Amino acid sequence: MTPKEMSPCELAQWMRTEQESLKELSKVLRQHIAAIPEVITADWLRGLKVGFERLKAHLERTFEAQEEGGYLSIVTENRPTLSPQVEELRSEHQQILQLAHAILRDIEQASPEKKVIVRDICARAQRFMEMVAEHDHREVMLTMVVCSQDLGGKG
Repeated sequence: MTPKEMSPCELAQWMRTEQESLKELSKVLRQHIAAIPEVITADWLRGLKVGFERLKAHLERTFEAQEEGGYLSIVTENRPTLSPQVEELRSEHQQILQLAHAILRDIEQASPEKKVIVRDICARAQRFMEMVAEHDHREVMLTMVVCSQDLGGKG
């Protein structure tokens, strides 16, 4: 079932599930970054690449499903006044993926002996995860507004 075929509450639940997956992937990547060795090894750098690839792939799948499924059309149909917020979130998808591609490209080009560059990439990856979490939170909150309205709440 695509997001477009879901009720507001099903969409909200799907987005919460996706958010939990994103949190778990980010947690694993943060733990890997926190354990950066004094002497960076090729294995550690490979682990960083694999972790970031998984995060990026998750985002690509989630964004594709949202876009393919009429991303948050339920929100705009039920609450037209939220259209500007939905459009802003939609526009962020490509920007987020652009940043993810750039970070992954830099990880792929990095080498263990370039510690300053590797540490910069790690800092950027951490900022990226924070920004994605904030974006994701805003998406979930919009669907929750409609879901609570659908259930008879004050939305």
